[in-house]
Amino acid sequence: MSEEEPLDVPPVATRWIALRIASQVAAAGALLGGVEGLAVASRSRLWLDPSERIQLTFGAVVADASVAFVAGLVGGAIAQMARSWEPHGKRYQRGFSLGFGLVAAFYLVPMALELWRRGDPKNTAGVLAVCCSVTLFGYLTAGYAYRREMIGLMPRLGWRIPAFSLAFFLALLSGLIPQRERPPAIAAPPGAANVILITVDTLRADRLGVYGGPVLTPNVDRLGLEGAIFEGAITPLPETAPSHSAMLTGRHPSETKVVQNGRTLASNELTVTEQLSLAGWRTGAFVSSFAVDSSVGLDQGFEVYDDDFAPALRGVSEFRTGWMALRLLLRFGDPADWPSLLERRGDATVSRALTWIDTLRPEQPVFLWVHLFDPHSPYDVHEDTGDFTVDHREILAQEPGYAYSDTEITALRRQYDAEVKFMDAQVGALVEGLRARHRLDDAVVLLVGDHGESLGEHEIYFTHHGLYDEVLRVPMLLWEARPGDWEPGTRVSQQVSVQDVPNTLLDYAGVPRLTKTDSTPLQLRLDGSQVRSEPLLLLGRAETDWLYGVRAPGGVKYIQSAAGKEELYDLNTDPAEARNLAENPGAVDAVRNGRTNVQRLKTTVERGGSTDKGTTELLEALGYQDPAAAPSAPAPAPTPAPAPTPEPVVPSPVAPPTAPRP
Repeated sequence: MSEEEPLDVPPVATRWIALRIASQVAAAGALLGGVEGLAVASRSRLWLDPSERIQLTFGAVVADASVAFVAGLVGGAIAQMARSWEPHGKRYQRGFSLGFGLVAAFYLVPMALELWRRGDPKNTAGVLAVCCSVTLFGYLTAGYAYRREMIGLMPRLGWRIPAFSLAFFLALLSGLIPQRERPPAIAAPPGAANVILITVDTLRADRLGVYGGPVLTPNVDRLGLEGAIFEGAITPLPETAPSHSAMLTGRHPSETKVVQNGRTLASNELTVTEQLSLAGWRTGAFVSSFAVDSSVGLDQGFEVYDDDFAPALRGVSEFRTGWMALRLLLRFGDPADWPSLLERRGDATVSRALTWIDTLRPEQPVFLWVHLFDPHSPYDVHEDTGDFTVDHREILAQEPGYAYSDTEITALRRQYDAEVKFMDAQVGALVEGLRARHRLDDAVVLLVGDHGESLGEHEIYFTHHGLYDEVLRVPMLLWEARPGDWEPGTRVSQQVSVQDVPNTLLDYAGVPRLTKTDSTPLQLRLDGSQVRSEPLLLLGRAETDWLYGVRAPGGVKYIQSAAGKEELYDLNTDPAEARNLAENPGAVDAVRNGRTNVQRLKTTVERGGSTDKGTTELLEALGYQDPAAAPSAPAPAPTPAPAPTPEPVVPSPVAPPTAPRP
């Protein structure tokens, strides 16, 4: 008998120590997968039936066991290569604890790195300490189990069979977890109106005919010509999730803390959906982008929230192993090959919405939200795009800072217009479908853009960075089956905000308004009521920096970057924002109240958290190329003097700069 085969240890135990350790660590991974699957099934926002939840949890068990098997194999292989004179038990302990520690690191090290990135060294150290503790626990447990096995108190299979059995039992148990409960609704009053909200992602107001644009949108234009057109509609933050959170809550993104994509709306925020649901409306949302999927929290109050572009893959991605695999796929693969994971075309979304309407009784009033994503980058190619086209998805897969050629710029502008035209056709299909189902006989339809898009203005190409009006101005069209004392096609030039959406819809439905909001019903600007427009605080970003600002109803806009750079524009005389009046001495002193509000906004935003890196990567695959993951620390701002009016004004004797910006 050789030295590496002690008398009390069977030869096979020393020759196959790597496989032995791998199988035992895999059992630990399977048990971990069962626990994780049970937790995910209990909190998942995907609407899955019991069999689907069981399948996903089984998938988590298998995936986690596979990852753990590989980790155990690595640890066992290292132990296998130990010197022959070292006791078998010590090799076994070291190999098992190394494999166990690698499994713990798979889950905990990414968390520690994220905490470190957020500037939280205390909790980073705590997570790493837990990882080390788990490794030590594995070492001590392996030694104890080995000694018991050698004296015959534990079978050689040890705890593997119980661990795998318990993991599969937890997978079956996940099927018994009930779906999330909704607040009980009361019956809507007889003859209650249908409420329809259509939001269009990345739609510039100047691309609509009713806003003086080209003839691209006859269906959308018809809503405005038969209803009301709000020419001064602004979003406080030109980004998808923050703007939509403002539409549903009536609150500024700095108040809800949804200041960038990937943040989650808190469950205690009251939404227009919850208000209508409790009043008896059937509520359904049909969205077209991962940026507003249910994990953002906008599903509050909806009995149907259809964001399941690929439900099975989406479900798997909620587990750590699936999430890591998806990140690797999008990082080293081509995101252009997987668009169905992150978005869907408007025609598919409209079809799903009308199918849901068909399942309801005609007398049941509905609140329907349809979100269309087609004009958002990357711009797809349509039949009427033109002769020369560009693969925009391929361009967005490049490193940030891609230099567009003049030919590409021309082609992409044409492709954007084609996307707008395609979107208009889907709006027409939705409106006609609702009309055919008599859902517009007594209804309000509000079409709103969440933000615009820069097509080269201010040297910003095919994104919505900056706080210039090409990204802040949005279309807002109100159509009512029973309008008040105003003529069809009425135009309102006053500054309004997407925050006005919820109370506009609630007023028409006859449901109490949301309180503690800045949401003013748009009808008050149509019926002759004296409603004053307030300055709107702005939040956005440049390529690598956050931007803060204020837009006054009088047409003055003040912008300040986190680094302290200031911009000031008079939109009445300079709608293209080509002349920065802040370059003139003393000009900014006239907007010291704007400075005060901006400083307050900075402080509020910087208290928020940040978006996790995995979500950021998914958003980048959708075209949200944003190297700034969280607000940077601001430069000290000058202490402003108090002023009697909250609205900034520009002094008239300010000369423009001698060299206007092109």
